[in-house]
Amino acid sequence: MAGKIHVLGAGLSGMVAAINLAREGFEVLVLEGAKGIGGMGGLHPSVHTTPIDPAWMSTEIGIDVTPAFHRPKGFLLGLGDKTFKLNPGPMHTVERGPRPTSIDTLLYEEARKSGVSFQFGVYLKDLREIPKGSIVATGLHTEMFDFLAIPYETPRGFASTRKTDWDTWCASTLASYTDDYFYANCVNHLMYGLLFGRKKITVENLEACKKDIREKFGLDLEHWEYFTVRVPTASARNPRLFQDGYILAGTLSGAMDPVALFGIHGALLSGKVAAVAVQDPERGWKAFRRISRFFPVAFYLKQFQKKLPASPALMEFSLRHPRLFYPLMIVPSFSVPGWRGGVWNYEVFRGAERVS
Repeated sequence: MAGKIHVLGAGLSGMVAAINLAREGFEVLVLEGAKGIGGMGGLHPSVHTTPIDPAWMSTEIGIDVTPAFHRPKGFLLGLGDKTFKLNPGPMHTVERGPRPTSIDTLLYEEARKSGVSFQFGVYLKDLREIPKGSIVATGLHTEMFDFLAIPYETPRGFASTRKTDWDTWCASTLASYTDDYFYANCVNHLMYGLLFGRKKITVENLEACKKDIREKFGLDLEHWEYFTVRVPTASARNPRLFQDGYILAGTLSGAMDPVALFGIHGALLSGKVAAVAVQDPERGWKAFRRISRFFPVAFYLKQFQKKLPASPALMEFSLRHPRLFYPLMIVPSFSVPGWRGGVWNYEVFRGAERVS
């Protein structure tokens, strides 16, 4: 046995780290504050569409996650009073949460097969309760951001989940009722809608969104739950693998796209990196720098975007003429931690069609 290691958090990055360490002979104990996997109340079960190559990712992390990812058969973008059909390109839809069809369940079952132990209902607010050198992967929760003094932003908004007979599908809107965006996805007979922003989201914003998505996409989502989370996008220096003697992974480590807040790609990769860092800190640090190297420039791009007035006309022009905007798409494309699959947003915009 190589030794004992604690992992705080049974999310994507925590379980990827735990699986890899258990395979190397470590005695791994995962501590999770919820009563089970996928237990982040208010956000899960949920569905997300993200740029990813599932086969490549499976090779990188040493775990076959391809069964959890599905190609959307439709991708719509609402822009002002218009709707466009986009090319899904490298986008894939994945379910999060406790259901048997989620990626969380897939990783949990693999972890148990690998000999990982779990303790649920252990909600730590003080890292001194676990040994130095432990992996901390507490995701969007607030306490560890405060404990480790990591700069953060606080997105907030409303989420809605319901059963559906729709096929795998996704849609998004850019509109005046949010400074970020609304998105909806469905897979495995589950539909999920999320309206969020890094500024205040009001009930009036929600009502405007509900009317908009009903007209554009035929979506009737009535049961919404308010939420707030923390994300590591308040400083260009946020990405960090080591802090106060602990190894960070997932959202807490800054493995998140600061432009659009894509987090699944970085969560999976940073879990593998954290496992490497346990045995070889220098090799782990080099790997972490590779996956987070675009974060600073993407951070400043987002700060610049915040100062610009929303321009649906400019966005529409970029949809119609993506070649002209190709150079401007490179940074936001590679801001997804560890992304190596080309300029994914160009692939999505190319061939966009206006629909009624």
